[in-house]
Amino acid sequence: MLLQKIQTGALLILSALIIVGCSKTYDPSFFKGEWLSDSLVTKENDHWREFLYFDNGYAARTTVWGRQYLLNKNLKVKDLQLYERDKALFRIKVIDSNKITVEGKDYYGSFRRSNYQPDEMRTAVTIAEKTESQRKKLLGQWKAINFSIVSLQDPKDTFTIHLPEHRNIAVISTDEITAVNVGYNQLSFHTNNHIRSFEYNAEPDKINFISGDVIFSLKYYFQNERLIIEYRTFRNILNSVTFEKVR
Repeated sequence: MLLQKIQTGALLILSALIIVGCSKTYDPSFFKGEWLSDSLVTKENDHWREFLYFDNGYAARTTVWGRQYLLNKNLKVKDLQLYERDKALFRIKVIDSNKITVEGKDYYGSFRRSNYQPDEMRTAVTIAEKTESQRKKLLGQWKAINFSIVSLQDPKDTFTIHLPEHRNIAVISTDEITAVNVGYNQLSFHTNNHIRSFEYNAEPDKINFISGDVIFSLKYYFQNERLIIEYRTFRNILNSVTFEKVR
């Protein structure tokens, strides 16, 4: 009889532990910071990676590889779910302290906590919104109408600015560029002889892309409805091309 009671008590304790373990909750502060996807399946299928930011019980999704950079903001974190207003969009499963999975309708993502935390959530959202606004202006076909090559170190230096290695924007000769076409993910420089295309990502004032094993970063801005793209070589030679929008 005593043995039976002990066994029954042990079974109840074990059952309670299992229930507690299965229903473990996490304080929203557990997720704070930046998480980067290492596996992603989305209905849109226009980007291969995402960032998740958590802060003060809220979350945001961003990417720099899709048609939209800001995917969600102000998602409420509650009971391992992400809510937009009162609608649960995603479920979170904690694998360990550095890995989570996020699931929703036509969506699955596996995320790892970033070792490097460059931005708080608010900053990341602001950058994504500004980039989207600027990229809308970038999209389209642009015709080159002017270019300049100057030395920022010595404006009177006419020797260095005529060296071929300093007369280019990335890998294209500055004086040969006739047009640039900008799509959501692809950037194409046109000359009279060829077209060079690159997959790119944008920032509010920069275009970044890879050619070979080199990462190039071009500054861009708008002036009087014209697009100016700039590239600085290693000797502080500034190459600049001004474009007018064709369509």
